[in-house]
Amino acid sequence: MSTIDLSKDPLMIDLRKSIDYMDISFINLLTERMRVASKTIFQKNKQQLNLIRSDARMKDMRELIEMSVELKLESSFFQKILELVFVDALVQYNQGEDDSAMDLICQELDLDQLRLTLLNLDKSLCLVLAERFKIVKRIGKYKHRLGIPPLDKVRWKQVLDHKVIIAKSVGVNPSLITDIFNAIHEVALSIEDQMMD
Repeated sequence: MSTIDLSKDPLMIDLRKSIDYMDISFINLLTERMRVASKTIFQKNKQQLNLIRSDARMKDMRELIEMSVELKLESSFFQKILELVFVDALVQYNQGEDDSAMDLICQELDLDQLRLTLLNLDKSLCLVLAERFKIVKRIGKYKHRLGIPPLDKVRWKQVLDHKVIIAKSVGVNPSLITDIFNAIHEVALSIEDQMMD
């Protein structure tokens, strides 16, 4: 085992900063996505439409899954992320109280516009994750070269705690962020493990 302190290694500091910036971007995109999802749910309820995805949204989902595969993301992974977000959006919406404020906010918004906005946000989330995993591969190769195992439980707890603080600051459900980043971390560990093989 190596005794190298990665917290003082210039390359690791740089790579970790890149991941931190991408994660902040991811959380901010997710925050906007949650706002748009709430508007979508409100509009569907107002029009007494079924909250289950429309044929158009299902087509968008297929496009997103194809995009995630092209970007070398596992399709089930990105689909899992979107499912977590969808379920959380429903829960958050049902806990909301002020329909009159939402009615004012949603004036002149139609479901097609909202769906396209969701699609664009989802594509952006997908791109950020793909870039993040490229950096994870560099980290995995570097750790492999140094003989350092992929998982550092103490570091991961610190990272996850920091993500939760960011989520709270922008009004995103901390348990959603925990679930999403645990899923991201599983993929990252898998990538780093592949570097070791």
